[in-house]
Amino acid sequence: MTQILRGLVLAALAIFLLSSVAEAGHHEEEKVDDPLAAAAEFPLLLRRTTLIVRDIEASLKLYRDGLGMEVIYDQEINRPHSTEDREQRLRLIFLKASHDYVGVIGLIDYEYGYPDHPAHTKPVRREGFTPGNAILLFNTDGLEEKWSSIENAPGVEIISKPKLTTYPGYGGVGTIRVLVSKFYDADGYILEVNQILRD
Repeated sequence: MTQILRGLVLAALAIFLLSSVAEAGHHEEEKVDDPLAAAAEFPLLLRRTTLIVRDIEASLKLYRDGLGMEVIYDQEINRPHSTEDREQRLRLIFLKASHDYVGVIGLIDYEYGYPDHPAHTKPVRREGFTPGNAILLFNTDGLEEKWSSIENAPGVEIISKPKLTTYPGYGGVGTIRVLVSKFYDADGYILEVNQILRD
């Protein structure tokens, strides 16, 4: 009798767990179509880094064509200029790496369509790894195959070509082997594009 009771309890528990898993899966499916609802589940989410650029087409040669990011938003925004008696034209582009909502890079040209504007001729600062500068770090596969497109993108300045670097493993166990490359983009932002070696 005890074995029968135990069997019934286990069967009921299995049904409950399976229905919970199915419900959770359905819940996840709904969230995929609504990134705002999905983001609301997290108290803090680093969505996007937006780069202010001088020549948005040149930037696309690196981020889209060289790195392989996908354009998911591209809009020209026209509005009255806040301090001058003219229309301001902006172009805003979002590019995704692997996710539509996390790890997105934004490119914005606040004077799009005005190539002679002083914003486009402002000197590029390449100050290296010093306070006040950020590093955009990407992990990728096939770094050596992508390298030619990266280093030949307009305005790119190489700091170091892909080279093998080892780091202590998590918890001090083993080592992590990484091909590491470092360079400036056309606007002076520092990028580190790495490939984790798994063999």
